Amino acid sequence: MRVFFTGNWQLATGNLFLCVVMDPTYRDEYEAFEQRHWWFVARREIILQALHRYAPPNNPRWLDVGCGSGVLLAAETRIERKMGVDLDPANVTDARAKGLDVHPVQRGWDFSEFGQFDLITLCDVVEHVEHEAPAINAVYEALKPGGIVLVTVPALMSLWSPHDVVNHHYRRYTRKTLTPLFQIDQWKVLRSTYFSSLLLPAVWTVRRWKQLRGSESGHDFKFGSPRMDRALLTIFRAEKPWLRFANFPAGSSLMLVAQRRG
Repeated sequence: MRVFFTGNWQLATGNLFLCVVMDPTYRDEYEAFEQRHWWFVARREIILQALHRYAPPNNPRWLDVGCGSGVLLAAETRIERKMGVDLDPANVTDARAKGLDVHPVQRGWDFSEFGQFDLITLCDVVEHVEHEAPAINAVYEALKPGGIVLVTVPALMSLWSPHDVVNHHYRRYTRKTLTPLFQIDQWKVLRSTYFSSLLLPAVWTVRRWKQLRGSESGHDFKFGSPRMDRALLTIFRAEKPWLRFANFPAGSSLMLVAQRRG
């Protein structure tokens, strides 16, 4: 769910989704970040690596929830049967213009009209949901037995900043707060690891400085000098081979992979 709000917004009364009307100018800017910003590029590579490792074999059917304009869907070329859902009609239009199978969704987490899936991704979505349990249950219902869910969320409340406020996050997570959402009688947690870890000291310092200054500025994303952006990409990307076999003990993001029990 891409929810950098600069336009009108309202809370879906009694339901789980935020109804988003994103400012068109910022939507274009955000897609540029998602396509080319060093943080998004490295993050996307890490997510795709995990997808390739944990996706069920034999032509799985994949649903990307909160897919935005479909950047992740477009980047994944190994999975043929893939679709996305998003709240923002403009995002749906943009994704379809790329030839992607993306559908609008209404209030609530009801995916029943789309059938069941072998793989579902929730990439930086759950933090926008006030009550997670019904949302996780809806994902459970949309997965086939043995199906896989991959979740990424922002981590560590110590990193809370105006960036979270402008994005209307309800919270940031730790392993201890995310893992219990996947109840043991329904889910088998296969992986839980932090990432965006090597740059964590720098991220913490910047966020802490903003807190001390009482900064009310918005999101943290911007394009720096090409040399600096390449350096930051190289550092973040260096986590990718380690994440093939190891878990990081801390980071500004958190990834969980779970399997629906049969």
